[in-house]
Amino acid sequence: MVLILQSYCLIGAQRLLLAIGMTVLAGQALRADEVKIFAAASLRDAAQELSAQYSAQTGEETVLVFTASSAIARQIANGAPANVALLADQEWADWLIEQGVVSDVTPFASNRLVLISADDVKFDDIAEFPTVLGRDVLAMAQTETVPAGRYGKAALETANLWDVLSPQIVQAANVRAALRFVERGEAPFGIGYASDLVALPNLNEVYSFAPDSHAPIVYVAAQTTPEGADFMTFLQSDVAQAILQVWGFSPAPASR
Repeated sequence: MVLILQSYCLIGAQRLLLAIGMTVLAGQALRADEVKIFAAASLRDAAQELSAQYSAQTGEETVLVFTASSAIARQIANGAPANVALLADQEWADWLIEQGVVSDVTPFASNRLVLISADDVKFDDIAEFPTVLGRDVLAMAQTETVPAGRYGKAALETANLWDVLSPQIVQAANVRAALRFVERGEAPFGIGYASDLVALPNLNEVYSFAPDSHAPIVYVAAQTTPEGADFMTFLQSDVAQAILQVWGFSPAPASR
C-alpha cells in the first residue's frame, strides 16, 4: 500500500511539474511574440506613441527599453534580446555592423542640437555663454560615449569653448537625465535636442548650434532579429513619420 501511494504521489508530482513546465513554456511563447524595442533615451515619448500605434495596427505587443545609444549597442552585442534597436547616431550603428551583429541600418529621423534653460533667455552669439553661465554648471550627457554628449562637446570645441567650460560641466548617463538637472533647477543650462523641448515643455531653447559644428544627428534603426522586420517597415510609414515630427524630430537625411 505504501509503495502504491508513493507511486501515485510520484505520478501526481510529475503531472504537476509537467503542468508547471507547460505554463512556463506558454508564458515564454507569449513573450516571444512581443516585439522588443531598445531605444535611445531621447526617443522616449515618440517611441511610446510609435509602439502604441504599431500595436493598434498589427495587434502585436511591444516592449520598450530606454537607455543611451552606447549602452544599447553594447547590450545587443552581448546578446540582449532586442528585435529592433533605435539609436541616436550613426557611429554606434556602424559599430554594430563592424561587430557583425547587424548587416545594415536604416535612418528614420534627424534632430537639432540646442542649448536649453528653464529661463526664457536668448542670445545670438555662443561666445557670450561663459559670461552668462558665470560660475554655474552646464548639464550634458556623457561626452565620450553618449551621442548627445559627443555632439555637445564637438559643438563647444568648434566654438573654442570646451577648454573654458569643461571644468563646469556635469555629465549624466543620457540626455534626458542631463536635462532633468535643468528642470529641477540644479543646473541653469543644459545641452540637448530640439525634440526634448516638446517632451519637456517647461524648458526653453536658448541657442541653436549650427549643424556643421558637430556630426549630423541622424537616428537609425537596426533590425536584430527577423521579428523586428514589420516594425522597421512601420518606421518608414507616413503615420510613423508624422508621429516623429509631432515630437520635434525632422525627417532623415538622404541615405548615404
